[in-house]
Amino acid sequence: MNSPADRSTARLGSADLKVFAPLAVLLILLGIISIFQPSFVSGVGLEILAYQAIPILLLGLGQFGVIQLGRIDLSSATLAVLASVSVAQLLEPLGVFAPVVTILIGAAAGFANGMVISYFQVPSFAVTLGAIGVWQSLSLVIANETTVYVSENRKFIDWLDSLQICGYSAAVFIGLALAVLAWAVTRWTRFGAFVKAMGLNERAAAMSGVPTAVVTVAVFTISGAFAALAGIVLTAQQGTASASGLGVGLLLPSIAATICGGVALTGGVGSALNVIVGSMIIALIPVGSSVVGVDPRYQQIVYGVVIILAVILTIDRTKLKFVK
Repeated sequence: MNSPADRSTARLGSADLKVFAPLAVLLILLGIISIFQPSFVSGVGLEILAYQAIPILLLGLGQFGVIQLGRIDLSSATLAVLASVSVAQLLEPLGVFAPVVTILIGAAAGFANGMVISYFQVPSFAVTLGAIGVWQSLSLVIANETTVYVSENRKFIDWLDSLQICGYSAAVFIGLALAVLAWAVTRWTRFGAFVKAMGLNERAAAMSGVPTAVVTVAVFTISGAFAALAGIVLTAQQGTASASGLGVGLLLPSIAATICGGVALTGGVGSALNVIVGSMIIALIPVGSSVVGVDPRYQQIVYGVVIILAVILTIDRTKLKFVK
């Protein structure tokens, strides 16, 4: 029979594996791609990868807190689209204040989700699924069901993409800084401890005095703000905004980036820093598949297999032991 020390060492080894597994997967994928296209890593390939990954990272960071609670936000990508068309329309009348107001709109939308979830005891899946229709309809109204072209005062968001540091846009460094901030908050603050405790066992956390309703509302508010920032970055990258634009297809990638980064869907486990790695893995799949020469018809198969494997590796089965 194993001693307590042996079992503790085994658990530590398993935890270390989950921490470093996403980085190992990323390096393996980059290695495979470099065999077929050696210039990908040494050339502009990594810059293209970062360009593709940054909206996914921002949405993934919002999902990170929500999934840490053991919940889900299905409306974040649609909210990013709402933010995209909102900032495009607000730039002309508000100028430099347009991005700030847009982030506040995203935060308010997240706050509304959190309030319904917490104080009406409705599952987050149902609330955010319904919110998709609300944010999508608002996007259509704000955009007048057409593409919004950004011309006036574009400089107030354009710098996110045009300002380059060592070949990477300012948005990339902002995303990395926010990931580090999220990691620090979850690791060293009471709020981060509350989120983790709720993800591991919400009932026990409530009984120990954690203000679960307040924490839930705060986490969804933050998720909304991150979604709005992702929408602003999308508008800066594209120079246009549309209610049926690029952000609509980012829901699955943002969730996949989080779980591929080692964040357990069951809650309470994971690191915001690994969401960086997860977003790069998800962005690398279509880019790398094209470089390697995988038929586009099969790219979704690769994508789905990676997600399934990530869930298998990260899910906390101790919470599922009574589930048949």
